[in-house]
Amino acid sequence: MDRTVLIVDDDVNAQIIAQTLLSLRDFHVSLASDAATAVAVVRHEPIDVVVVDLAHAAELIQQLHGQSIIRVAQPRILALCDRQAPEIERFALRLGADALLRKPFAPGRFLATVDELGGRAAPQAA
Repeated sequence: MDRTVLIVDDDVNAQIIAQTLLSLRDFHVSLASDAATAVAVVRHEPIDVVVVDLAHAAELIQQLHGQSIIRVAQPRILALCDRQAPEIERFALRLGADALLRKPFAPGRFLATVDELGGRAAPQAA
């Protein structure tokens, strides 16, 4: 079964990196540069995982959890941040994120986290 990931980041380079990595795992990837665009995508497309920069996470999570706009199921949320502080992780999880990764992230860790949130096992290393 195909899984769909929505990447929400206003940094085009970050979008390209995440999209490239996810394409290697045959995820269908949609892109949004802000929370408003992301909500519009979720209204029209079943999304399994939302990968969102922490700068957009509060607004997006509030809109996703505060409205019944989801057609299929509530997507899982992976927040990304570039700060190295424990309070940032607690903040993201309190917002409603299911997981948090710090930028720059290791590609394998990113893919494993998205695989886990998307409900499929990560491929085993040979």
